[in-house]
Amino acid sequence: MARVLLVVGMLLAVPGVARADLFLVPFAGMKFGGSTSIVDFESAAGKRKLVLGVAARQVDDGIIGYEIEFANIAEYFANQKVAAIIGPLVKPGSSVNDLAGGLVLSAPPGLTGGGLRPYVAVGGGLIHAQSEDAFDVIKVRRTVAALSLGVGAVGMLTNNVGVRFDVRHLRSISKDAPTGGVGHQVAYSRFTVGLLLRP
Repeated sequence: MARVLLVVGMLLAVPGVARADLFLVPFAGMKFGGSTSIVDFESAAGKRKLVLGVAARQVDDGIIGYEIEFANIAEYFANQKVAAIIGPLVKPGSSVNDLAGGLVLSAPPGLTGGGLRPYVAVGGGLIHAQSEDAFDVIKVRRTVAALSLGVGAVGMLTNNVGVRFDVRHLRSISKDAPTGGVGHQVAYSRFTVGLLLRP
């Protein structure tokens, strides 16, 4: 009996582990800037485009958290101004998708006084680009490794719902072949606003 009481006492004396909260984060925003060595008939890589995506984020009251996110940029290789002048050079349906995960380094809640909690996100993943020219000459399907760097802030509106403001830069780390070809390099930035939803 004494041993049982001793074990129970030791367990009660161990500090409680901080609960990790999992959030789903649907988000939308704007892709801006950008460059690519992939064939870009309409010079569209630098144009602003709508971004839609979803993320899963696990955080607690500490500094380190984790996330994984997927985003889609539809019509990435389409440029309406060019198409209006000389006609479309790219078939509808071009896109760039990215899938990345990594660490989220957040300011402790006590430091922000319950307000917006800033963070830095560092990770890596994949960028997939696809495009097809209007004359059925070149069909692009490229998946390349990429780095993802971001900054932002989150804040809770209720116990289960919050908001996320995020600026993210993604860049492929693949190099083009010295002989030329379609190319492997893609880079762009995006600003998004998302809802934090606790399942």
